Amino acid sequence: MATHLFIYGTLLAAADHPMGRMLAEQARLIGRGSIQARLYIVHEIDAQGPNSYPAAVPSAFADDRVYGEVHEITGPTAPLFAAFNDYEACAPGWPEPYEFMLRDIDVAMEDGTTVTAGCYLYTWDTSRADPVPSGRFTGSAAGTR
Repeated sequence: MATHLFIYGTLLAAADHPMGRMLAEQARLIGRGSIQARLYIVHEIDAQGPNSYPAAVPSAFADDRVYGEVHEITGPTAPLFAAFNDYEACAPGWPEPYEFMLRDIDVAMEDGTTVTAGCYLYTWDTSRADPVPSGRFTGSAAGTR
């Protein structure tokens, strides 16, 4: 189980999402960094209506970067990751193939170091999603997963 988590979307403090507040209560910010991936905004209609949320997809191109934060989990990891797995629709009871999967990924930190952290990466088709060339999620939790 990961002890560090890279976040890039609705879990960021700026998004002011309840799951982000849960993370803030049970982890400490290590710093900012980026992963080799492409960022998209996925749009769907689910049981609650229209829904949009960020999704990072690993990339083979070193110039593709998704920016975010690394947090060190300070409390018990199992209950926290169980809650995040449910939030990211990759827990028992969700249909497979899962939309997101928790994977270890290298994070290039702003200070030049590299940290391995868990990250929820998107696994579904992005052909209808909107690319975010800056690699930075700037949305709020309103209208997002």
